Amino acid sequence: MKNIDRINPFKVSHKKTSFGTLTSLQAEFGVSTKDGISFDDKILLANNIYNEDELYDVVYTIVEQDGNIESFIEDEGNLPKFFLSPKTNIFVSVHPYDPDNPERDFEISIPVFEREETDLPKGNRPFVGDFIGIYKHFSVLHDDWSNSWDDNKPDKLQFIEFKNEKIKKKHNKKIPLPKNNKVYISNDKVHLLAYTKTGWLHRTIDEKGTIIKERLINVGTDSFWQILKLSFDTNSYILCQKEDKVIIKEISPTDKIRDIHLIDFQDIFYGVWEPIEISENTFVMKFTTEFGNGWFTIKNNELLEFFYGKDLKGYKNLLNNEVLEMDFEDLIISSIHNTTLNSYAIVFYHMTDRGDKNKELLILNRENVC
Repeated sequence: MKNIDRINPFKVSHKKTSFGTLTSLQAEFGVSTKDGISFDDKILLANNIYNEDELYDVVYTIVEQDGNIESFIEDEGNLPKFFLSPKTNIFVSVHPYDPDNPERDFEISIPVFEREETDLPKGNRPFVGDFIGIYKHFSVLHDDWSNSWDDNKPDKLQFIEFKNEKIKKKHNKKIPLPKNNKVYISNDKVHLLAYTKTGWLHRTIDEKGTIIKERLINVGTDSFWQILKLSFDTNSYILCQKEDKVIIKEISPTDKIRDIHLIDFQDIFYGVWEPIEISENTFVMKFTTEFGNGWFTIKNNELLEFFYGKDLKGYKNLLNNEVLEMDFEDLIISSIHNTTLNSYAIVFYHMTDRGDKNKELLILNRENVC
C-alpha cells in the first residue's frame, strides 16, 4: 500500500489564553469531526472536509500542543475509527468502496502511517465499536450501541490479535448479559461493570469471552456513570451523581462502600464520557446536561476544575468562577485527549442550524493543570 499524502485543507489561527492555546481550524465549505486519538504527546483527528460539490474527503490532522498542524488525505475509505496496536502504533478501520459490488459494506484495518510493507486486506464485516485499550497482544473494541434497542441482545467485544505488529485475526465475542457494561482494562485484566436491579455486577472476562470472576456489589438502587478504577484486590472508585451531588463511590475488596463528595451540582447529567487519564490517578471527563456541556478534572479523588457551559459564550470553572470566553454560546465538545503529563486537549465545534455545515474546529490545549 502507498502512504497517505499531505494536504492543506484548513485556514489556521492561534490564540493564547490563560487557559491554554486555542487553535482554530477553518474549512471553506465545511468540516465534520469523526474520531480522534492521542499519540506522542499530540492528537490525531479524523475529519470529513467538504468540497463545493457537497462531496467530502477524509482527512487526518495532527495537532501539536502549540497548535501546529499537519494534515493527510485518506484514499482507502471513509467512516474512520482509530485504535492503537499493542506497541501503540496508530491503526484505522475504514469502509472502502468496491466498484464491482457497490452494495457491499465492509471494513479494512490498516496502519495510519508507514503503509509500505502492508498488503491491502481482504476486509471483514464492520464492527460498530470504540477502542477501549490494550489487553495482552490484543487491541480491544467495545460495542454497546448496535443492539441498544433490545435488552436481550448483549454487548460485544472485538479482540484484534497482533503478531509482529501486524493484524493476525479479529475475534468478536458477546458479553454474557446483563448489557450496557462499562469496560476497564488494567494489569492484563478486562473488567466489566453493569447495573442490575439488585446491585452492580463486577466481572472479568478473557479474550475467549469467558467470565473469569464476578461479584455483586450491593449499592441499592444507585446508578453509576464511569469507572475510575475497578479491582477485586484493591479499592475501586466509581463516578456517580446522587441527590444533586457528584460523588465517587469507594468500594473495598470486601464491598465496604464510602461516598466521596466532589461538588454540589443540580443539573442532571445526560451523559458522562470515558475518563481520560492524564497522569497517575488524574482523569478528565466530558459531560452533557439538558442545559449545556462541560468537563472536569479529578486527581486522587479530589476535584481540580469543573467547567460548565450554560447560558454564556464559553465555559465557567465553577470552583473559582473563572470564565474561558469563546465567540459562540452553542459549542459541542467532540472529544478530549491526553497530551503531555498533566495536560490535555479539547476539541470543540459549533452547533449549526439544520442544513448548514459547521466550518470550524476549535482545539484548546490545557497544560500542567496540576
